[in-house]
Amino acid sequence: MSFRDPTAESASALRDRVAPLETISGKTIALMDIGKMRGDEFIDRLEQLCAERDIKTLRYKKPTNTRVAPREMIKDIAENCDAVIIALSDCGSCTSCSTHDLNDLDKKGLAGVSVLTTEFRQAFESQKASIGLDGAAVYVAHPLQNRTTAELHRWAEAAVDEILQMIARDQSKTKMRETA
Repeated sequence: MSFRDPTAESASALRDRVAPLETISGKTIALMDIGKMRGDEFIDRLEQLCAERDIKTLRYKKPTNTRVAPREMIKDIAENCDAVIIALSDCGSCTSCSTHDLNDLDKKGLAGVSVLTTEFRQAFESQKASIGLDGAAVYVAHPLQNRTTAELHRWAEAAVDEILQMIARDQSKTKMRETA
């Protein structure tokens, strides 16, 4: 007599993620706000930093951080953008949902990166293993909710170069525009 384990198996191997873009020049980057309270303040600054580097962005906001993005949003991003930055996960359910969003967009050919707080590094790794995607992530401090807007902006400033390097190879050559 033999027994079979009825539980779901994790993917046996991680599928490589879509390679970063060769260049970000002339490309459009989706900034996906997962809908987490205060995450928009981080993304606001990230959007400004991209503009200072002449990087075109389109903003998207999920209706809730506890569900995957609506299919229409995923389709819109895939049709109108070349890469995606998904931010800012700082709990288990939003980490799981944003990892699924990253996977869905990766399957549609978009280079992508998730931005999460350090507390959820293991959750992201577990989700990647379950889904089977070797997804990219950048981590910022935890927690998010009790930070000031200025702190969230500094997080974006500290992380922007690493985030952009995850989605485009030419970021070491990208310089910020001089501002008067």
